[in-house]
Amino acid sequence: MPGARGRPGAPRPRPPIHRYVVDAALVAKWLFPERGTPVAVVLFDAWVDGRVDLLSPDLLVHELGALCRRKVRAGDLPAAQVDAAFKLLVAALPELVPSAELAPLAVQLAVRHDRAYADALHLALALREECPYVVSDDRLFRALAPAFPCVLHLNDVDLGAE
Repeated sequence: MPGARGRPGAPRPRPPIHRYVVDAALVAKWLFPERGTPVAVVLFDAWVDGRVDLLSPDLLVHELGALCRRKVRAGDLPAAQVDAAFKLLVAALPELVPSAELAPLAVQLAVRHDRAYADALHLALALREECPYVVSDDRLFRALAPAFPCVLHLNDVDLGAE
């Protein structure tokens, strides 16, 4: 419609929402205070506010369970609180994508780049969705970022324009 773009009261087009793939190490920072937690919480808040979309392979639920077990074994989480902690994490799950959809590419990535299959699933999702895979693990970032520009360190996420 000619002239509608600048007309007062005309609906403004909404900017595209950025999508990010997240893993268990990042999601855990939403609950457990550790290095990177403040930045992870900013990403969480942007997601809750609808300014970004987050997604992960459905393996995330398994990874969060394993992470809770490790926290208990390390003495970072009392065993009596593990159920409550896990429920909080599961209540804050991003959009989950069936791992079976990502498996063929993920196994190839894992073999070719000598990475853990779980990391390769997240990477496969980011490649498929053409969005960043946000990692908080420095070693994982150093291993993947040179070959995969879609891998973004948590500290480099810029939500200022979101």
